[in-house]
Amino acid sequence: MHRLPKSLILFVTSNLTILLCLGLLFWGKAAADSRVPAGGGLTLTLIGQYETGIFGESAAEIPAYDPASQQLFITNSANGVVDVLDISDPTSPALVTSLPVSPFAASPNSVAVADGLVAIAAEAADKQAPGSVIFYDTAGTFVDAVTVGALPDMVTFTPDGQKVIVAGEGEPNDAYDNDPLGTVTIIDVGAGPTRFAGGFAANILDFTSFNGGVDPAIRIFGPNASVAQDLEPEYIAVSPDGGTAYVTLQENNALAIVDIGTESITAVLPLGYADFSSGNHRFDASDRDDAINIANWPVFGMYQPDAIAAFEIAGTTYLATANEGDARDYAGFAEEERIKDLTLDATAFPSSATLQLDENIGRLTVTITEGDTDNDEDFDALYMFGSRSFTIWDSAVNVVWDSGDEFEQITAAAYP
Repeated sequence: MHRLPKSLILFVTSNLTILLCLGLLFWGKAAADSRVPAGGGLTLTLIGQYETGIFGESAAEIPAYDPASQQLFITNSANGVVDVLDISDPTSPALVTSLPVSPFAASPNSVAVADGLVAIAAEAADKQAPGSVIFYDTAGTFVDAVTVGALPDMVTFTPDGQKVIVAGEGEPNDAYDNDPLGTVTIIDVGAGPTRFAGGFAANILDFTSFNGGVDPAIRIFGPNASVAQDLEPEYIAVSPDGGTAYVTLQENNALAIVDIGTESITAVLPLGYADFSSGNHRFDASDRDDAINIANWPVFGMYQPDAIAAFEIAGTTYLATANEGDARDYAGFAEEERIKDLTLDATAFPSSATLQLDENIGRLTVTITEGDTDNDEDFDALYMFGSRSFTIWDSAVNVVWDSGDEFEQITAAAYP
């Protein structure tokens, strides 16, 4: 039997192909541990591949690996299942079975596995209706199904495997006249063999206690939406001690703090902005200049992270976020416009005509919900979606480090 090395890395590409790569760390002689010191590097070698045969649809998106069974669980929304792959021989992944989410839900969005229990977060056919978390054991036997908030977009276990935390995004419909509550659900699954009997109870937390007001730096901007409706939980990281969940609220450019012990949402905190006008926050703003032009521009980036991870160093908890950015774009409400189509304040942007050229920042999209600070129907500041970086934060959500323009520079070097 092949044993999977610690350096095995999984990639899910183009929503249809699963690639298994072997990551080898090099820095002088062989390392004594898994840390990569300054100047180290990562080399990837393709060792295995599995294809769903489905193209142009979400057929292989979120992976979860179970080391005990050496199986990989992959969401396949196109077929409404989670595919189970045997990767005991990582050079030849093989489909074992598929776990359906029906009749409880329509489409899986996320999957997690711990101690022999598989949790699948799945949305209803009506995305504004309550979703479900469906449980199986790793042998493929159904265990339980639990109702959670609308559009459960991410599921994870606490480090001890005894609780499941679910981010219920609660997105509005396309007309933006039905906007369900954003939720965080905590499901107690217990420990040991009794957990496979099911009967799990869910505690669905929402943000109605924040309807009286939140920090004004938090983006609450959906038409006619309360705070509780507007906040959209996206992704969850659990602290290494299992006591706290950190939940990204991507569209809101904020983070929710959940006390897992008391099962309560204790805070919603703004993430702020990256200032691209100076320093190492630089980016290439145009796709029409046929050139690499990584520069400072008079723009702010809303961090708006999707994925988040928590880790501990010397007893201190840190958070890492991938600052993807995301705009609301619905038939009933859209916030995204190109800078060239906006009226810019002449004092704030004295060279606006030049800035708005396609080869500068004219084609960059920004939100129209922020930036008109004096309400005179022109823009005094510009806010783009995401920061093109990843950030390390402390547990109080202060920036410890940010990658700045490193992704831009690496991409430019790889594709000159």
